Amino acid sequence: MELLSDPFRKHLGCEVEEVREGYARVRGVVREEFLNMYNLAHGGFIMALADFAFAISANTDAKRVAANISLSFYAPANSGDTLIAEAEKVKGKRLAFYRLKVYRGKELIAEGSAIAYG
Repeated sequence: MELLSDPFRKHLGCEVEEVREGYARVRGVVREEFLNMYNLAHGGFIMALADFAFAISANTDAKRVAANISLSFYAPANSGDTLIAEAEKVKGKRLAFYRLKVYRGKELIAEGSAIAYG
């Protein structure tokens, strides 16, 4: 799959843990260069993990592009934390809807939704 060779993913150091039709789980470690002014994981890094999982899951059964993505943050992540992002298709074909979740260990730290078109 082309998405697995994504240069931005390589820059972030993200690893793909699981892929199946309509689902993807990826892992990333919060590095020092991903911290914000409060020394916490930048929301952009957390969003990038969720977006990467979304991109893979959205393209497991068709060629799609993102139309919308929204993420709410519940708890921070710190330098060295390992984060897991999951994206799962809820329904749809040409216009498909996804549920996004980001965990630090078993704690849900962010969740949202996304829409893909293809």
